[in-house]
Amino acid sequence: MPSRMNSPKSIATRSLSTKLLLLTILFVFLAEIVVLIPSVSKQRLNWFEARIEAAYLVGLALEGPRDEMMDENVARQLFSTANILGVTVNQDDMRMLILAPEIDPHGPPRMHRVDLRMQMPDTMIGNAWGTIFSAGNDLIQVTGAPRFAENQVVDIIVSQQALRSDLQIYARNILALSLVISSVTAALLFWALNWIIVHPVKRLTQNMMAFEADPDQAGRILVPSNRHDEVGVAEKSLAAMERSIHELLNERRRLAALGAGISKISHDLRNILASAQLMSDRLAKSEDPSVRKLSPRLIAALDRAIVLSRDTLAFGRMEARTLSKAPVDLRNLVEEVFDDTAAMGIAADNKVPDDLIIHADRTHLYRSLFNLVRNAVEAMTPALTAENGGDASDAMIGAVIIGVEKNDDNITIIVTDTGPGLPDHARAELFEPFKGSQKPGGSGLGVAITAEIIRAHGGDIALAHSDSEGTRFEITLPGAAAS
Repeated sequence: MPSRMNSPKSIATRSLSTKLLLLTILFVFLAEIVVLIPSVSKQRLNWFEARIEAAYLVGLALEGPRDEMMDENVARQLFSTANILGVTVNQDDMRMLILAPEIDPHGPPRMHRVDLRMQMPDTMIGNAWGTIFSAGNDLIQVTGAPRFAENQVVDIIVSQQALRSDLQIYARNILALSLVISSVTAALLFWALNWIIVHPVKRLTQNMMAFEADPDQAGRILVPSNRHDEVGVAEKSLAAMERSIHELLNERRRLAALGAGISKISHDLRNILASAQLMSDRLAKSEDPSVRKLSPRLIAALDRAIVLSRDTLAFGRMEARTLSKAPVDLRNLVEEVFDDTAAMGIAADNKVPDDLIIHADRTHLYRSLFNLVRNAVEAMTPALTAENGGDASDAMIGAVIIGVEKNDDNITIIVTDTGPGLPDHARAELFEPFKGSQKPGGSGLGVAITAEIIRAHGGDIALAHSDSEGTRFEITLPGAAAS
């Protein structure tokens, strides 16, 4: 198994450097091939033009004065060296045969005609590559004008085999040169890109793997280089992200330890407070006036401590997997909430339709609505508690209305009160635990617990508005939860 994972194929597939090298070689080689295709056609044209010029010059030497005329044997040797089998010069409607081709007694080979004066680029490219892949030894009659005698036309007959051999050698040399150029270019480009891109990317990858393995170690956080390009920006962003994750993990670990300790303390404290509450009830029945005067304050303080302990434990245990969902008659649930808060001196208005069934955890949903109603009552109740000798009859009577809005996507439970509204500074941290309370001695967990319960149901809670005319909360649950 290890040998398979370290095979060359696996390395080539997984290594960015190897992929970069192979792709560079491939692309440079393809570029050279694109250059080779027309260059072969150019080589064929040059081959023809060189022989047209040679045939014309040898023809001039043969037509000079007798004492300066070239020897015919020398001329034939020059024509043979240039693979020219026949030459005809046309000038001023005169046709002059310079060299006659030797005729095969078994029949002349097939003759191809090429007029250099009428060649199109695509035709020249096709004919050039057709010659390279041709077979046999046909003849080619080439017609063209010498460079310095444009009023004359020269016809030559050449061997297709000689032309094919020259083009094949040229193409082979170009291919070999292309391989050398592509390899050298790929090596240089590979070295440059590997140093500029691949090496920094490997560094980033190794750092991410090391940080993922142990994010608690501050030494695993990436130290950015001084680069100012995209790689430098990526390094700085990765370092900032790793630093944030490291700090969040440390904070989460501290909060987890703190939460576990608070949960244990709150559990024990609640038992102690329950015992103290029983003793406070006995003190309330004392005949001593001073004791009876202090008892309401003691009972109120114990009640606040018990609520704080209960809310702290409830917030710590609030998770989505703890829900036990079942069909719930929402109107009956709201009636139960209003019945349990009736003694607080509020006017309750239940506007939930009859027979509206939602799929939810009844106990947790009751707690969320109860917290909102209790907070509304406390907001509408003046600060006349047992602590300052007040009486419950002094409470300001307000109203709490609970209604429902439905559509195809969700169901919205609306909780509205006629209280004085929340101050502006309280809205920013309303759903933050231990921060949202605006009354002395409050825990700030009531609305936070409600928000956790609603989110655990897959819904959301929002403060729609809060002003001098009252406060409106909207609890949105998925439409599939209602029927």
